[in-house]
Amino acid sequence: MAQDWEAVRSRLAQCGQEHLLRHLGELSEEQKAELYADIAETDLCRVVRCFQESQQKDSDSCEVKDDLLRPLDDWICGSTARDVDSVPRWEGIGLEMISRNEVAVLLLAGGQGTRLGVKYPKGMYNVGLPSGKTLYQLQAERIRRLQKLAEERFGKECRIPWYIMTSDYTKDPTLKFFEKNSYFGLDPRHVMVFEQHMLPCLTNDAKIVLDQKYRLARAPDGNGGLYEALIDPKQNVLGEMETRGVKCVHVYCVDNILVK
Repeated sequence: MAQDWEAVRSRLAQCGQEHLLRHLGELSEEQKAELYADIAETDLCRVVRCFQESQQKDSDSCEVKDDLLRPLDDWICGSTARDVDSVPRWEGIGLEMISRNEVAVLLLAGGQGTRLGVKYPKGMYNVGLPSGKTLYQLQAERIRRLQKLAEERFGKECRIPWYIMTSDYTKDPTLKFFEKNSYFGLDPRHVMVFEQHMLPCLTNDAKIVLDQKYRLARAPDGNGGLYEALIDPKQNVLGEMETRGVKCVHVYCVDNILVK
């Protein structure tokens, strides 16, 4: 890749990020190439603009947000807790769709277990049960149980595909963990691991941070990054769901130990 540093410097100046080149004279040719590619692959001005807009909205006191909140219409957000008599009906509908291979489970598992005091993905965490089971194992066993319930009721074999959104930090450890544990009894063909995107890290005054003199510091783009990851043509997650005939997707976070 030809390197036009003057063009890069001009582009960075438009969003106040010229400091990213302050070590340029100290870098080897290989390091310069890495920094150039790192800057080129991301619309840094858009990142900064989005960050500044979010800060402005948070600090805007012209509107009291609580006064703007309104209950959702019942047709948008129902609850079986308010209508317990409907539970058997919805359970039957759900199991029937599972029996037709129309239901998938999507797990948000891009975060590391830092707040849990560990350096590995949250799903690998032993939550302290007598069984010693990890979050990943508990969730895999619930998927297996659902498959069995649907098979028993409708008399045909079925599968619930499990889509696991990881990040650059958690993908490889997650894959190795599943392989080591034989996918906890699930068929590996129905466990799809994909990655969310990474975004540059910023200081509170909207300055992008360097991880190394020649590399931007990046972090996973949060649970909201799911939508970008789903439509990423390189990963083709939505296309894979369509090929399988999936119509409904149950989405949850990895540290939800009570998920059903």
